[in-house]
Amino acid sequence: MVIIIFVILLAALLVIIFIQSSERNSSYSNPKKYDPYHIMHGSYEVDIFDEEAVAWCANFLNVTPKELETILRNVRRQYTQFRIMKRSGGFRTISAPKPGLLAIQRNIYYRTLLAANVHPASTGFRRRVSIVDNANPHLGKKEILKVDIKDFFGSIDEDYVMKVFMNIGYPPNIAEIFAELCCLRMSLPQGAPTSPAISNVFAYEMDQKLTALALQYGLTYTRYADDLTFSGDAIEPEIIIPKIEEIVYEPGLELNKKKTRHIKEGRRKIITGISVSSGRKLTVPKAKKRELRKNVHYILSKGLESHKQHIGSTDPAYLKRILGYLSFWLSVEPDNKFVQESIAALRKLETPAQA
Repeated sequence: MVIIIFVILLAALLVIIFIQSSERNSSYSNPKKYDPYHIMHGSYEVDIFDEEAVAWCANFLNVTPKELETILRNVRRQYTQFRIMKRSGGFRTISAPKPGLLAIQRNIYYRTLLAANVHPASTGFRRRVSIVDNANPHLGKKEILKVDIKDFFGSIDEDYVMKVFMNIGYPPNIAEIFAELCCLRMSLPQGAPTSPAISNVFAYEMDQKLTALALQYGLTYTRYADDLTFSGDAIEPEIIIPKIEEIVYEPGLELNKKKTRHIKEGRRKIITGISVSSGRKLTVPKAKKRELRKNVHYILSKGLESHKQHIGSTDPAYLKRILGYLSFWLSVEPDNKFVQESIAALRKLETPAQA
């Protein structure tokens, strides 16, 4: 009996020694195993604080490795949030990156995203392409179908953002760092300079399929950010909307059905803020002209800060946005004296930081 107990204890001791030895060997063969920052990301093992990856990214982004690691550990603290008014009422929260992260995101945009492949149907946030290019293909069409994607940026999560950078050609550990730098709370933030470009690259396959769907039904398709527009001589919403919904759902997006509009012949047609109702030329809608005239009047008569307080805006770029709308109006109506004079007067109110 004593011999049996001794054999059992000896066997147990040998098992413990074997396990400890295996763990030591494993920790040598895979030193990341016990790294608290080591994570699993999809089918790839990625360590966003890997020294070589951080050093490479820091050099690429013109910062020191220590600066980059500090930002990576505190991404949420690198944003300032404020609200702007929606055209439909209510407010939209904007998350604007602070100077350090902003400089990094601009580097990512100019050095990585600017040359990325974007579908021709995508007309938003591209150089030398504007809302005019989004509306113009639909000029003269009898019917228009306008569809909106619900929470577009917020629906593009960090996994998809990482895949965007990997598809551009970066290895997983670099793509993970770029994704971390471009996301807030695991999705694209509204306000980061990288978000629109990433969303365009992300949506390439969706745009490709929606273009093919439009051609199948004799329609024209364009997309400006989350606004999808189809036009043609005849549109059957009950047939095409379920097909649009199916394509949009594939990458995890969802339609905002409340904003779906089928506009038939003879009705007023506005696409991304531009009227195509005449069928002959693009114009600025009368309601938008009235709104801009009112805002310009109050800014010049009451003062910029007083007017912002009156309308409840905390947007630091409010004046810049008004000037942007006026510049667009001028691009459509280049001889408009009111617009020319308003732009000149408002530019005098710009501070060096706003200019």
